Formats: sequence, C-alpha cells, structure tokens
Amino acid sequence: MPGVAKQHVVFLGGPGVRYEEYLPPPQLAPWIAVYWRLTTEVDFDLRIPPDGCMDVIGGDVVGSFSRFGIASLEAGSVSRGIRFWPGGFPALFRIPADELLDLRVPIDEVAPRFRSLEHLAVDAPRPDPLVRAVVRASDVREVARESGYSERQLRRRVLAATGHSPKRLMRIARMQRLLLDGRGASWARSAVEHGYFDEAHMANDIRELVGATPHALLNKAVSSKCRDSLAA
Repeated sequence: MPGVAKQHVVFLGGPGVRYEEYLPPPQLAPWIAVYWRLTTEVDFDLRIPPDGCMDVIGGDVVGSFSRFGIASLEAGSVSRGIRFWPGGFPALFRIPADELLDLRVPIDEVAPRFRSLEHLAVDAPRPDPLVRAVVRASDVREVARESGYSERQLRRRVLAATGHSPKRLMRIARMQRLLLDGRGASWARSAVEHGYFDEAHMANDIRELVGATPHALLNKAVSSKCRDSLAA
C-alpha cells in the first residue's frame, strides 16, 4: 500500500471508528485522490458530507453526493475504497458524472469491459482543469472570465465532470475547507475568512449540505477525540 496521505476531506467519525487514507501510485495520481480504509469497533451511523468526489467501494461505483448521506456501520466491519478527485472518475472511465449523481451502481453496469485502473490510465484524458478552478474559486463569473468560457459552457463542463453545477461545487468545496480548518479564533471570523456573509449564513449553508451546523458537527468530533485519548 502506498504512503499515508494527508486527510483532504472532512471525516465525521467517533469513538471506535478509525479512518485512514493512502496515496495512490504515481501513474494513477492525476485521477485518484486516495485509497481509504475504515474500521469500526462499534455500531456507528456515519454522516458523510458531500465532497465533489466519486468513489469505488467494493464492486460498486458511488456517485458524488449532492447532500450528506448516512452509512450504518456494524461493529467489526472493515470498508475499503478508492476516492477520485472531482472530475477524476469521469475522465478515467469516460462517463458523465451527472448520470451517477447520488447513485450507487455495480461497476460492471457502468463499465462492462473494465479490466483495471492502470489499463484505463494509459490513454485517459486528465480531469477537466475547469473543475479545479471552480473548486478553488468563489465566483462563477470570475472563473468564466478567466477561462474564456461562457457561464453556460462552464456549467455544462462542470456538470459532466462532477455532477454538480459550478455554484454547488463551490459551496461544497467551501464547506469542506471550513470543516477541515475548524473554528479558529471564532466562528464569526472563520465564516468571513471562508467567504460567507456572516456566521448565520455559514451555519445555514452547511446545515443544508450536511444536516447540522459546523458547531454541532465539530463539537461532536472534538468530544469523540477527547474520549478516545482518555481511553488510550
């Protein structure tokens, strides 16, 4: 297994739930963000925020989430998967992401002739660079202006690559950055630093995407980490 990766999406686990990410081999790195492994010692309902990515889990393709999902995990279970960069799976498999949004489909149905990721990577195009530009941006018009594409063209390409409109992808990316960074000096300051109008805007936007405010999500995560450290 390749080396351990720096966590690039937020994980809302708890006591008895262990999540690890590993770097992909170099020849797959343009398309794959991480391989991951999730082990549980307790029954646990895991909240999964949207992240703009697609996964392969077991023999299934899991489309990008438009909103959070809940995975019910049994004690003693071990899950493994491959998480693709936003736009990575559609580029590698040449399948539009919007056809798989919020779906879990056997990979044999999506790609009946699939042999291996390495085989696909030999002549696959790289992920659409517009996706990375949108993920890093805060204004759709600015991305359109800098790229030379119209907003309509930008929307069509980003939908095909990720299943999301540029505006929703920006919201998801902003939410992920804020949850990864945490509260900071104050929630009000963090909200402004991440491009929200104010703390209320931040709380409402993240509640719509993840089903709870960042205060509740991260306070629970911090409490879980404290209990884990006390039990160690």
